Amino acid sequence: MKPASIRGRLLLASGVLTLLALGLSWFVLSALLEGFVTRRLTAELVADARGIMAAADWDQRGGFSVAPPPADPRFEQPLAGFYWQVADGSAVLARAPALLTGDLGRDGAAPLGPGGAALMAHREAFTAPGDGRPLFVTVTLPAAERDRELASVRGPLGWSLAVLGLALVVAQLLAVRTGLVELSRFVRAVARIRGGEAERLPPPRAAELMPLAAELDHLLATNAATLERTRAQAGDLAHALKTPLAVLANRAQPEDALLIARMEQMIQWHLKRSRAAGAGLVQQGPTPVGPVLDDIALVLTPEARRRGVALAIRVEGNPAFRGDAEDLAEMIGNLAENAVKWAEASVEIAARQAGGVLVVEVCDDGPGIPEADRAELLRRGVRLDEAKPGHGLGLAIVADRASLYGGDIMLTAAPSGGLCARLVLPVAGEARMSRMQGAHQGAVSQRIGSSTGKGR
Repeated sequence: MKPASIRGRLLLASGVLTLLALGLSWFVLSALLEGFVTRRLTAELVADARGIMAAADWDQRGGFSVAPPPADPRFEQPLAGFYWQVADGSAVLARAPALLTGDLGRDGAAPLGPGGAALMAHREAFTAPGDGRPLFVTVTLPAAERDRELASVRGPLGWSLAVLGLALVVAQLLAVRTGLVELSRFVRAVARIRGGEAERLPPPRAAELMPLAAELDHLLATNAATLERTRAQAGDLAHALKTPLAVLANRAQPEDALLIARMEQMIQWHLKRSRAAGAGLVQQGPTPVGPVLDDIALVLTPEARRRGVALAIRVEGNPAFRGDAEDLAEMIGNLAENAVKWAEASVEIAARQAGGVLVVEVCDDGPGIPEADRAELLRRGVRLDEAKPGHGLGLAIVADRASLYGGDIMLTAAPSGGLCARLVLPVAGEARMSRMQGAHQGAVSQRIGSSTGKGR
């Protein structure tokens, strides 16, 4: 299951909240604008109605008139929805020319106009001079007029909120990105420690990361101390066993020498395995591969010349191993010694960086190994030819050491017909490589002599 993204969750939450806020703002502002437009149009109707009431009058003969009538030309347009009329509840006494022969009801309360269109109306009771009977004045305008005005203000409102929403989304993206910069910097700092480019975390700039940084520093210090104690105990154990084994070797019969040598070999293998198991607990500095291969070639060249085997080294670029130089020398040294032991005429050791990993290939032109036996050969103590000297630990040690570093070893057929051992290991960055090239020159030659001689 793919882990959830903090950035994605922050953006999703802020986006949903922004959408809800903008939607709520739309409804609230639309309601406010609708109330404003309605009040303004109602004020116009009230003003027209007051003008009609002021102009209404009864004459001496009982006739009713509105003089002068409202001057708004819209009241002249037939059936346009702009109407006015005065009624007494039983008859219409005066009306706008736009009504033609129609009316708004004898009490002026008709909901629709003569043409059936919806109206916005204002109706008010009053009395006119000369007669005390109650009268009703009604002034209307088409409801579509109000809808048009609302649309004219809601359109810009919607576009404004859309632009505001886009601006808020961009602001949220920038805010989330800025807020996670410190987290990304913290991850890079941890990666530098893992790559051996730093020993401690720099003080984080974000207060929220300070407790995590303190805990990680404490963990690194604890692991380093634990590893140091483990290595010291392993050294003490090796020293404690060395003398008894020497005594046994002196007392043993010649036929027991092989058994004692195997015991010493197994002890050394387990001690080295214990040391390498802690390698992942502390930072690992970059180890240039080229000098290690040169030292291996220096150690194996005499044996290769004795057997008439040409030993070739090929390094592409400037690859580096993220780990201990001694461990790298032991892994490649075991493979190279096996290759020289079994080769007919040539051995090639090639190293390159590919796809973020270090690839080291050791190929010979010897008899090779059947595909069915290759996996079995990586098991500890397994040998395919008892005629060759060795204890059957070489390839097993390489496989075990590679797995402790998160790597792997594969056995395939070489193009020349022999065996090709491909070692895949974690690669180090290039940041410190220019400073590390000279540090490893000649530092591995002395170690290889004790790590080889295992036998295929």
